[in-house]
Amino acid sequence: MKIILLSMFSVPTGHVKVAEVMQQKIKDKHPDAEVKIVDFLSFSNQWLENAVSGFYLKWIKAFPESYKRFYAQLMMSEEYTGMLKSFSVFSIYFEMKLKKLLEEESPSHIICTHSFPSRILGKLKKKSPSFVPKTVNVYTDFFINGVWDKKNIDYHMVPSSEAKDELIGQYSISSDRIFNTGVPVSNIYKDGKPVKSKTAVSGRKHLLVAGGNNGLCVLNEFMMNPSGTEHFKYTVLCGHNRELFDQLSGIPNIIPLMYIEDREELNAIYDSVDAIITKPGGVTITEVLNKRIPIFIHDYLPGQEEVNLEFLKEKKLVYLLNSEDPLEIITNVLKDKREMNDYLVRLQQYLSSISTCVDESLSTLLKVNQEDALVKPSLNNAGVTKTIFN
Repeated sequence: MKIILLSMFSVPTGHVKVAEVMQQKIKDKHPDAEVKIVDFLSFSNQWLENAVSGFYLKWIKAFPESYKRFYAQLMMSEEYTGMLKSFSVFSIYFEMKLKKLLEEESPSHIICTHSFPSRILGKLKKKSPSFVPKTVNVYTDFFINGVWDKKNIDYHMVPSSEAKDELIGQYSISSDRIFNTGVPVSNIYKDGKPVKSKTAVSGRKHLLVAGGNNGLCVLNEFMMNPSGTEHFKYTVLCGHNRELFDQLSGIPNIIPLMYIEDREELNAIYDSVDAIITKPGGVTITEVLNKRIPIFIHDYLPGQEEVNLEFLKEKKLVYLLNSEDPLEIITNVLKDKREMNDYLVRLQQYLSSISTCVDESLSTLLKVNQEDALVKPSLNNAGVTKTIFN
């Protein structure tokens, strides 16, 4: 058995983290399987990958409204607008690259954790009636954007019941091809305990500040506020932002950390904090939801994080901070026992709506080429059950 995981960039984005999680889960259950993560853009053209990944963040920082319009027109549209038609010309080049990869590797399964390789894979599969590998989309946000190929992909691991209903209702995809797993994260984060204060003897609340891999969301102003130092201490995930790390180093109430690869280490940090201030990225939010940590959103990137935020707001799974007095909001929420209990109820309702275990779903999908019947796992109060679909 040979599985190719198609991500997009070589930099550690959420799409890459999910690919790594999927790779580990496959190897845990199938140690003899050959599992390879391919950064699709860098595989296709290393220079292009470097240019696109660098330009992407600069564009968002410098012209957020422009990027927001681009995302709405291209990423959220199923129709071939003028922009999407122009973009599709380049897909021929990427189809050739992907075809070459598949001829060289001859995988039994292809799993996409990014919408762009999914789109290219779907085009290639549509043109090849005898296409052998089974294909899977693994969605890494709380919604499905318009670039993902839906109809030509065999199976879908979706983030929510709403996403499953969308695939069934709008794209006529059979429900037995859809697994409502939530955004896949490591099992190490699945041992969330009920929300309780982890405040040290000093009486200060411990807040985790996460800004994504590039340290984009950092609240220097209020972290260094005199009243903040009295009531809070901070651990700041700086990602690969060395300038930010150096800036925060040496400040008594702040512990800055560079990018953390070790999941055990990150899990220990999650266990030590009272709340997190972060952006609404699909992977980080899912990890924290499983840890039952109160989530405060102060900022977000235009595009996918903005759409994620709407989903999270509707479910009341996050608290929004304003720029006037974010510390007061955090203090009031954390000390309100009734609100914390209500938050736990809402959180549990969401987690309970995830009807399928990632590990069991993955095991099922990897057996598809070996069995005529699809054995589909589901979760109920008694645990994991299996239902056979012919």
